[in-house]
Amino acid sequence: MSQVQVTYDGDQHCTALSTKNGRTVALDCPVTKGEEFSPGSLVAAGLAGCMLISMATFSERHGFDISGTRIDVDMSMRDKPETRIGAIDVTVHVSKDDLPEAARKSLEKAAAACPIKHSFRPDTKISMRVEFGSA
Repeated sequence: MSQVQVTYDGDQHCTALSTKNGRTVALDCPVTKGEEFSPGSLVAAGLAGCMLISMATFSERHGFDISGTRIDVDMSMRDKPETRIGAIDVTVHVSKDDLPEAARKSLEKAAAACPIKHSFRPDTKISMRVEFGSA
């Protein structure tokens, strides 16, 4: 069985179903509708979620909590030679500002090690900035 089933509902709307837990996410065309998540915004959410989970795994293993940490993602498209994601700008707002320098660097490495981040084409420009105490 597939992990995700996506059904076209008509009128530029789709519904994605997680076959594992039964949860759904609505999608639509950002140009003509813009009422739901767009496919591109789900790519951004997947990247940010993966980075946060990687960071949380590190922080929990080392005895501190990063609840409230947030990631903002901006993507830009390119259209030549084909339409695709051309650049992704990630800003990580870590909720804690009292972390030692070693923990800060390790959290940055954990975010950068996210497998989703490494799934993009090599020529997709991905920049990441981390701000502590700014969530």
